Amino acid sequence: MGFGTFQAELSAIDRRLPELDRLVQSAYEDKVLGKIPEILCVQLLKGYEGERKAKQERRRELTEQLAASRENEQTVDAWLDMVQDYYDLQELDRPTLMRLIQKIEISEKYTVDNHEERDIHIYYNFVGYIEV
Repeated sequence: MGFGTFQAELSAIDRRLPELDRLVQSAYEDKVLGKIPEILCVQLLKGYEGERKAKQERRRELTEQLAASRENEQTVDAWLDMVQDYYDLQELDRPTLMRLIQKIEISEKYTVDNHEERDIHIYYNFVGYIEV
């Protein structure tokens, strides 16, 4: 899910929550005026309250996901800005290496077709491991 999907669902929830408040108020008024029986009023109120709780929980989840997505996007943007500084890098020195790379993992040696190999995983700052 992206920003647009999160925002659309969040907007729909934000429109529905006030509607639920109005429906609750209307059910109470209809009960008081004798337009609907108490049992129906109770059923309506339970339904509205259940929906309200579900919508509020979903709204909380969406807000967290939206914040996380924005944070991830900012992190990737920061990484891209940093990497652009090194687009035409001719020599890799220690300060540059420390700025670009978080860690390097080198596996134990293993044999493939009678020659030794080992896996090397480079974890970049901001974006982590990128499989090539």
